[in-house]
Amino acid sequence: MNQVTKAKIGIFALTLLAMSTFGITPSIGLIMADLGAGASEVQQLTGIPNLMGIVSALIFSAVATKVPRKVMAIAAPVLIAVGGLLPVFVSGGMPLLLVCAGILGLGVGLVTNTANLLITDLIPADQQESMMAKNVIFVNFGCIVMTVGGGILSAGGWRNNYLIYLIAVPVLLLILMCIPWKTGEGQSAPAAAAAQAGPKPGVGTVAIVASACILAYQFVYCALPNNVSIILTETGIGDSTMAGMVTAAGTLAGIVCGATLNLLLKKIQKFSLAFGLIFMTLGMVIMGFASSLPMVIVAAVLVGFSLSIGFAQCPFIIAIGTNPAAIPTAMGLFSAGASIGGFVSPTILNMLSGAFMGGSAQGCCVIAGVIAAIAAAALLATRFQAGVIDRAFGGQAGSQAGAQAAGQVQGN
Repeated sequence: MNQVTKAKIGIFALTLLAMSTFGITPSIGLIMADLGAGASEVQQLTGIPNLMGIVSALIFSAVATKVPRKVMAIAAPVLIAVGGLLPVFVSGGMPLLLVCAGILGLGVGLVTNTANLLITDLIPADQQESMMAKNVIFVNFGCIVMTVGGGILSAGGWRNNYLIYLIAVPVLLLILMCIPWKTGEGQSAPAAAAAQAGPKPGVGTVAIVASACILAYQFVYCALPNNVSIILTETGIGDSTMAGMVTAAGTLAGIVCGATLNLLLKKIQKFSLAFGLIFMTLGMVIMGFASSLPMVIVAAVLVGFSLSIGFAQCPFIIAIGTNPAAIPTAMGLFSAGASIGGFVSPTILNMLSGAFMGGSAQGCCVIAGVIAAIAAAALLATRFQAGVIDRAFGGQAGSQAGAQAAGQVQGN
């Protein structure tokens, strides 16, 4: 087995942990009932990791040039294992769970940043684009394993749900075996030149707006995993095991979206971000009024499908609308936007639900749908995406070229 193939195995293994934050979501309802905590507090088990993802990105930026990539790759599953498995063996109520969520978030943040950097460093330049696309499959597959496996384990109690984080152990072993200590072989000449360039220009309006878009996508999306367990329990539709299955259905829809996005973009390329938020609106409203399992699954599929549109198109818009020297900084802003959206989502949605919808979990979903609709209307009214594509490519031909390019970079 050559070094590039081994590196790919190690990177794919690391990427399986990218959605570890959602591993405990099937048990949110169980934790509320057992510990007597409120919805907002328990939902911070997914919110705090998003906040710590920002901290992790800052730490990563500070040490990336000083610490071997393999050390950071090893640290990620170690942190995830510690944060994920400690609640199985130690009883400390919500304070301990929240601290563990923070440790977990640091690890997840390292996964996201390190995996992308390893692709640049270890994979030949002519294979990097394909590698990025394949990596999305492992991100979604890891999420399915986490949510379905966590849901099945939760049948024995919410503490058992945390055993799903044992997956970090084989990932660590694969990283030790497959990721070399020496990196940098895959870096292209333009990338190397950019890394040594002088002061970089500002990221610009396009990157700021695109980052705000992904913040909105993540803000709305998190209403699903944060509330599905509560909704199933309150309505009597299902239990924590079924909650994991529902979240996995949404993730599977994201994989389907990634495989079919190129066809969709031929029709709606210039307004795909707005249409994605419209799909998100429909899914959240259906979830907000769901009275049967099929309705819940349809909602999850719509939401999962739309999230993939956001995560494919926002980086594409940044790439074509930002000065090349500023793209690394712009992508960092994009990552921060996603993390902030996930962090503030439970607090703000529960507050708004308490004010306007009686504080119910389904009310959170309805309000999330309204917010998605407002964001979609703003994108349509301003023609933000169309303007960026027209400036980059020009007219109808530009739209077609943009669709092809977007299909190539989806999931980056």
